[in-house]
Amino acid sequence: MTAKRDYTVKESPRAKHARLKLSLREGLVVVVPKGFDHGRIPGLLEKKKRWLEQASERIETQRKFFEPEPPGALPERLSLRGIGEEWAVDFRPTESPHVTAVERPGNRLLVFGDTDNIEACKSALRRWLNRKTHEHIKPWVKRLAQERNFDLNKVLVKSQRTRWASCSRHKTVSLNLKMLFIPEDLIRYALIHELCHTEHLNHSREFWALLKHHEPEYAKKDEKLRSAWRFVPAWLDANKMRGENGG
Repeated sequence: MTAKRDYTVKESPRAKHARLKLSLREGLVVVVPKGFDHGRIPGLLEKKKRWLEQASERIETQRKFFEPEPPGALPERLSLRGIGEEWAVDFRPTESPHVTAVERPGNRLLVFGDTDNIEACKSALRRWLNRKTHEHIKPWVKRLAQERNFDLNKVLVKSQRTRWASCSRHKTVSLNLKMLFIPEDLIRYALIHELCHTEHLNHSREFWALLKHHEPEYAKKDEKLRSAWRFVPAWLDANKMRGENGG
């Protein structure tokens, strides 16, 4: 039997079934539909024992990795592994009440304005990352769709909390700007994964067969992608240190 675990139960009116979430901030959370029998939770934990062990190991590794970094610190450098770019970041206070990030020669990013406003600085950096994603990764997924005959309708750029990318039933792929920080091969895998969802909007046997056709080593890439959070800087997303299982 699974060792006794402390957990919190949250009822969600939108939940259709029970699922588990594990994070540094909240610990283990069991999200259940309204009216769910709480007596079934121990059995759910036993069923998800392997996932819990793996997620707990990832969370503990994340804890060791991130604890030395001050949570509010602004970056001095940005390593955009996915597009092979390294940027030095300079902060320059001015009289402007706004904060703007502009590119300068030599891969230097100048952030100027009210630079004492940490959140405004972070927002300016996110806007710049959004532009870089539009510039580099958006055309990439369009090329892949064309080369591999996927019916892609639209591409959006967002800053999702727990997903690298997603695909809607309207064949719209949403990219996470945080993808810029992960290795190129993992970005490519994530893009192919979502393009396969334009044909199968689920994780059915047919979906995995299609994914294997386009990416024979998908299992290895999928496992690496699950731990790719370590490449994303802490200032960008305080909630990234989280594991989730759909149940």
